Amino acid sequence: MPGDPVSWTEHRDGDVLTYTFTGGLIARAEVPGKNDALRILPLTRIQAALLRCLEQQPALARGKRVFEPFAGSGALGFMALHLGARSVDFLDINPRAEEFQRWTAAANGFPAGAVRSLTTDLRTYSAPEPYDLLLANPPFLPTPDCIPGTLTSNGGPDGNRLLALLLERLDAFLTPQGEALILLYQPARDGLPIAAEVFAEALVGRVVEFTPLQHPLLPFAAYRAAYERRYPAERERIRQWSQALEAAHGPDLTVSYYLMRLGPRTGRPGGAPPGTVPVRLVEGRPEHLLTDDDADYVPVDGRRC
Repeated sequence: MPGDPVSWTEHRDGDVLTYTFTGGLIARAEVPGKNDALRILPLTRIQAALLRCLEQQPALARGKRVFEPFAGSGALGFMALHLGARSVDFLDINPRAEEFQRWTAAANGFPAGAVRSLTTDLRTYSAPEPYDLLLANPPFLPTPDCIPGTLTSNGGPDGNRLLALLLERLDAFLTPQGEALILLYQPARDGLPIAAEVFAEALVGRVVEFTPLQHPLLPFAAYRAAYERRYPAERERIRQWSQALEAAHGPDLTVSYYLMRLGPRTGRPGGAPPGTVPVRLVEGRPEHLLTDDDADYVPVDGRRC
């Protein structure tokens, strides 16, 4: 990733990718084209945005208890540990994730007591106590019910199925002073992700920032058309799904990757009236944005397997 503050080199051995970061961290995942529903997803510029945020603000992680649900390779949590986090708990329903996390913990010489890998469902997980920092890259693709989405991609009809699980239990996972960084792929109206509206009640009392990670934003009609080209037999049901989203959230939607940041709970942040959510749309730096020649720009068009 030349020119990026978060950069790494990749070494491939069969289906396994080993990443060596310029700061010294080592992590492992699997190649993008591996045809396996339980594959460990590779790193892309999307994850680099969250890693970059951590590297530029190491105080977010230093001395903190960190939780990474939907962890996969665990690269986000391991970066936090590399930057001085006290401990990290990884959680993933994929039974293969723990193997990759164990390898990375050993390769970097992290203390055994600083890393805990949990193979379980977020819906049934009870945290021993709330964490100081939550890092998440959940399956987030808006997916029609008629499409066989995968364990690692299907975010439900609006892309928010697993984000909802996190935010509904946010107070159990995050201390009042804690913060969260979450990667999303979102339908948006006027550039603002629909999550800001859908989860307004769960977010009351925290400042919420959304940073778009691609430019230009993709018209939702183009996202729908990519599904129709890949699944022509489901064209009618795909259009019904699209119409339902537009009926709920308005016409002329766009879609984009976003980095969502939740600040500490303050009750009435920024002088906002009770019951409101102060939402900020933060402009991404041009050199860090995905463009339309990137394989992930339209994530359902088949360029990224």
